[in-house]
Amino acid sequence: MTVRDLVVDLCTEHLDALGGDPVSLQTLVRLLAACGVAEPSARVAAAALRRAGWLSATRRGRETLVLPTALLRESVTARGERIQRRLDPWDGQWRMVVYSVPETDRAARERVRRGLARAGFGPLAPATWVSPHPSALDEVHAELAGERTSRLDLLTAHVADPRLSDVDLAARCWDLPLLAAGWSRVLDRLRTVAGTVPQGPAALALHLRLRADLRAVLAADPLLPAPLQPAGWPARDVRDAWADSGARLAAAARAHVADVLGAVAPRAAVA
Repeated sequence: MTVRDLVVDLCTEHLDALGGDPVSLQTLVRLLAACGVAEPSARVAAAALRRAGWLSATRRGRETLVLPTALLRESVTARGERIQRRLDPWDGQWRMVVYSVPETDRAARERVRRGLARAGFGPLAPATWVSPHPSALDEVHAELAGERTSRLDLLTAHVADPRLSDVDLAARCWDLPLLAAGWSRVLDRLRTVAGTVPQGPAALALHLRLRADLRAVLAADPLLPAPLQPAGWPARDVRDAWADSGARLAAAARAHVADVLGAVAPRAAVA
């Protein structure tokens, strides 16, 4: 989790939901303080997001007003759409990428590997990666469009060896116990909310940190279809808990943000 992540989620999950009007940078700093973020760190993160084109800034007297840009909203929407595509039913086929990068270009090789991971692929062999998702080949083609590789073969395959099941193949390509542990940690934190939902700044802090934890697990998880998941896969329980406890926590967090914006508005009007 980074402060930039907290700023992005605060803007897109709460400020946008409450009208999407510009807010003062000082208000942003005040809201982030609930998460233990010091003012200098909040200002540095906001400045970095402005340089990236994800926040815009205007002046109102002595105040700096910030607002999420269309680029940020499009990025969040695209991330959600990519996740949704990976939840489609599995067609029983594996998508395979075989690539070659000159040994002397280690940086390019690492970029290719990161791009493959972002597209939902896992390493079957050092230069052979697979994914169960129908959209994976299109995604990796977009991810690696700018990379100079000696060879980039995009294939569709299925398991023909009777000694190897699809579940076994998935277990070879991803560290499923590590991913399960990440999901379980998120589930444990969600279950603490099931009884009593915190209010005020505590609700905002917990909601933003839980979203950061969830995003961190999602970034590493290929979102395997149900037929490829180990028994008792905790991601299913996280989905249900997020729909219940997560929604109630989000509502409490948004109420706190609304209270802070309401307290700031009268002073802004006088100014």
